[in-house]
Amino acid sequence: MLFGQYVIDKTIEEYVTEIGDLASDPRTLIFIDTNVVSYLYKLHEAARREFFAWSDGIAAEGRFFVPAWAANEYLSRVTSNTLASYTPKGKEPTQAKKMLETLHETASLFVDDISLRGIGYPGDRTTFLQEFRQAIEALNKFTSVFSQQFDPGVIHQQVVTHLSPFILNSDLAALCTRAMQEANGRIEHRLPPGFRDDGKPENRLGDLIIWFELLEKSAEVAGDFPRVLFISRDEKSDWVYAPAQRSRLVGGARKPVPNTEPQIKLADPRLVTEFARSTGHGDFTIANLPTLVEGLSRRSSSEFQHLAAAIQITAQETASLTARTDQETTALAPERTNEVPEAPAEAQPVEAPVVVEEPAEGPAPAQVEQAEPNPPRLQYRVEALQDSQYPADAPSEINSIIRDLKSHNWYTQNPAVTKVRTIREEPFTPSAWFVLGRNLYQAACGNSQKAMDFMGNLEAQLRQLPEETAKHLLSGMLYEIYFDGHGEFRESAKFSYADKPLAVVADEIYADVRDFILFQLREHRAQLKFLPGEQDIKVIHITSVAAAVPADDQEPLRGHTPPTHEVRSVILDGIELMRDVADAQDAAWQRMIRRAKLSPDRIREKISEDLAIPKWALTIETQPPIRTDLELAFPEGREFYPKQALVGR
Repeated sequence: MLFGQYVIDKTIEEYVTEIGDLASDPRTLIFIDTNVVSYLYKLHEAARREFFAWSDGIAAEGRFFVPAWAANEYLSRVTSNTLASYTPKGKEPTQAKKMLETLHETASLFVDDISLRGIGYPGDRTTFLQEFRQAIEALNKFTSVFSQQFDPGVIHQQVVTHLSPFILNSDLAALCTRAMQEANGRIEHRLPPGFRDDGKPENRLGDLIIWFELLEKSAEVAGDFPRVLFISRDEKSDWVYAPAQRSRLVGGARKPVPNTEPQIKLADPRLVTEFARSTGHGDFTIANLPTLVEGLSRRSSSEFQHLAAAIQITAQETASLTARTDQETTALAPERTNEVPEAPAEAQPVEAPVVVEEPAEGPAPAQVEQAEPNPPRLQYRVEALQDSQYPADAPSEINSIIRDLKSHNWYTQNPAVTKVRTIREEPFTPSAWFVLGRNLYQAACGNSQKAMDFMGNLEAQLRQLPEETAKHLLSGMLYEIYFDGHGEFRESAKFSYADKPLAVVADEIYADVRDFILFQLREHRAQLKFLPGEQDIKVIHITSVAAAVPADDQEPLRGHTPPTHEVRSVILDGIELMRDVADAQDAAWQRMIRRAKLSPDRIREKISEDLAIPKWALTIETQPPIRTDLELAFPEGREFYPKQALVGR
């Protein structure tokens, strides 16, 4: 649509989900920009592993490529020995220490015993200044880590190993000639891409050359891949535009709202039109890396949690830098807020106990030998147990936080998690705290960085709350693991962040919480291999043999090294978790089975996810002894199926 769109009938949540679905569609061809490659140097090892695991997976499907010009731009850093410029510089800790030194000097000028009494400090002026100095020096052992540059040589080798096999085999000399011939006309008439780069001292035609590469490759494989996604870390201003308005769901109805914070951006319609002429289809999408990772997280949060956290931290740092710059150049505006005013304490609804049905008569599940648990002391309203019905629109500060957590948008959820500390002592109802716990857990499972941090430090977070409040919050988290928004038992537990709540609830201080969740699970124990409160360790026995050399027609895909070992058996609690493939498979499927790889660590993670057993309760024994990160192949006609452990239970 060459006229473009003024209003896009999508919510930000729908847009992010759409990008995740598009990237996961086996019919989608994916290209990455140079700035995605350079961003890998800013990630820690675990985040890079997640990115490469994703890129390796889609590359194995033949639908992931790096433009040759992007590789050429990267090469210029290698040949000029400037790869280190991609890595974090570590200046902020030095600047922070200088700021504290300045504060210490200022304190030495004005602090006296009167001002110290005003803040309740127990010592005199001399003691205060000495302890202040000691506190500054004590930070060195924490901030010194930032002086360690990431090793660019190690990261470069990872880039070469994982990405170089998928660089497009483009004729760059010919593309440069074409770009020179067309550039002046395109720039003169402001035709994307790249016309805004006309003033750059070098590489001013780089975007245009990458565009030509995308067109050529997309046209070549259009029959197999009728959808194309271009991922860039930034959103190039002459590649995309932002409609003025987007949709928002308000009370179940859609209404147009300003397309801001964050924006939905679309590929320039002139690019889409040119793309359609070149390839025969106009299904071309441009998205930035944060949107891609957020969308992928909604499909499989556990596979992207480190990458998601790193991207959000980078975005927060960028926003913070922008805010500091704005403060230096503009006057401070009066603070405004859209928050719904909190109802007075006495207006909070009175908590009514839930009528708990007694368990139906009949034989108990076969594996349960103990008596039915008594109805628990902790009780919550029906709309909390079925929190899709919870009235989060009711005015109160805790409901405002719950609403933001329900947004499914990282940049709304993260500030909401931070606000939790401001309401710790507030007398909200048990059900409100319970629903807050559910939504904190949901946000963590969606890879909201602040929510992930909250779950990672759950013991400490709960200790900062009144004991009863902590119990309600933890009850909500545990309930969310096993039950959906309608109060129905989940076919697959929401287990991404279950390790911490299931470890914490084993503490005797949370016996009431154990009673509550075990009572809720009383009719579902046959579907669980692990119950909250258990602490026993289960052993996974993995047996493997040396892998056979693949036949000529089963060579691994370009860039993939075949595994050296093949799995023969995976046993948990005496139950074999490998099984024969039920249906006859064609040759292509058999080849895919042979290429399928899981490390022992990933086998443990898969068992944890499928059987709802925390990873800390699973240990690995391999025969013969092998590294737990070694990738294992699976034999033809066999598959790994953890839920085999529940058959017949």
